[in-house]
Amino acid sequence: MNGNEHRAVGDAASGGALVNVGGTTAQAQFWLGFGDVMALSGDYFRPGPSAGRRDDSHADGGEHIATLFSLARVPGERGTKPGTRDEIVCALRVMTVDEACVDARFAPGGEFADFTRGAQRSRRDVERRVRDRHLILAATNDDHFVDPGGTTHPGRAGSAAFGSAPVAYRRLHEVALEQACRLGRVHGDAAQALAREAAAQHFLTDAFTAGHMRTPVAQIRRFWRARYPTFWQDLQGRVAADTAATLRELTRAARLAPERFLHDATLAAVRRRTEPYPQLSVGDFLARLFHDWDNAHGLEIEGGDLVFGDGHVHEGATRGLAVAAARAGIDDVAVAFGLGEAGSRLTGEPLYRAVRAATGACDRLFRPESMIPRTSARNPPQNWRAPDFESLWDGPIVGSCATTVGEALTEMMDPDGLFIRQLDRLGRSLVDARGLLAVPLLGGWLARNGAAAYHRGFVERLAAQPRQAILSVIHADAGGEGVAGDARAAPAPFVIPRTREL
Repeated sequence: MNGNEHRAVGDAASGGALVNVGGTTAQAQFWLGFGDVMALSGDYFRPGPSAGRRDDSHADGGEHIATLFSLARVPGERGTKPGTRDEIVCALRVMTVDEACVDARFAPGGEFADFTRGAQRSRRDVERRVRDRHLILAATNDDHFVDPGGTTHPGRAGSAAFGSAPVAYRRLHEVALEQACRLGRVHGDAAQALAREAAAQHFLTDAFTAGHMRTPVAQIRRFWRARYPTFWQDLQGRVAADTAATLRELTRAARLAPERFLHDATLAAVRRRTEPYPQLSVGDFLARLFHDWDNAHGLEIEGGDLVFGDGHVHEGATRGLAVAAARAGIDDVAVAFGLGEAGSRLTGEPLYRAVRAATGACDRLFRPESMIPRTSARNPPQNWRAPDFESLWDGPIVGSCATTVGEALTEMMDPDGLFIRQLDRLGRSLVDARGLLAVPLLGGWLARNGAAAYHRGFVERLAAQPRQAILSVIHADAGGEGVAGDARAAPAPFVIPRTREL
């Protein structure tokens, strides 16, 4: 599901409940909608620890791995202070902009209206952290899939924290149950436990969407990384070469600098900017492609219903099934809270058994888990394996479908599509005062022309010729690193055309 679909499902299941994602004191409290938390968890922020572990501190894993709940406890400054709940508000705004939706809280007079009036430079710093974290989590999101086929980046912080979506939900659901029972004993506010449940349900509801049900995301990424192991480094080189060469065409001042100097400065900046990211591969684009295809075209599940996914959750049985499971999870939390109110001191597996018994669940699964659908064997298989990218491009995307992988990938790269909008703004800081043109001799005026060079030299060619763009990266070794001319012949598919301003 995309963010606003998660939010809609969460709000429908909870009746629009507000939950406290912050602390217990007046200053530390931070209230959001149940659906907001469901949308933000996992995609924009780590949701928190699994059962039996102490809650993550704010510094756990560094700025890019901070958890939703640790940030929520720290008051912000009108959208300008990194490392605070300003990042959470910014993520809501990013979701609104990227998905072309309306959130009245950002309109004049709205709850977050002041967020848009803070210092522009400081707001960009907050947004940069939010977007960086979003990309990092997206590239390590194995545990958003029912059967991801292993781990994409073994050993990397934040990668495959739980292993699969059902496991992630169970562990985080257990956290919510523990907290609910504890709060019930002390006559506390169940809204904090419901916030934990909302965070858990991001993973639960992902398991109801077609693109997450059968796509072996980690296996696809590993398979194609093994075929093109230098793709990430070659991609960085292509971004730098295209941007630097086009800058020379657009600005007379850039021609005063030595060609090699401009290229090397740009490449160094690209590497600095992308240092926090995991190494992307052709497999990242292909995993997203097969995920998107199933989401849009749907899958048959056991029993004969059809389910869809991101951007299509309103189709088929998808939304109804997901809302029902989310309500069952909320019921579990209410049962645990009631057990605590009655004086129960159960914890761990005895508590979980008591909840399952009270809700009529089986011995092994909580009711929400038991509602996760299974795909039918009648669905045509995904065709993501091939000896090389060229062979894959011309083959059918699923079964013997008339649509080829290349045709589907070209459609995914549409400048007006969600994929493009989500990635668009990641490149902006390459051309700000701290970015690729913040080097001696060039100055601020030239920096302002960097965005035009970046989009014209790299992004526009990507949108026009995605096959050539990807092949130019895959076969970079054959043509050399390049600085101009041939180096600009085709862009690489990483950053994409600009969209709306926040």
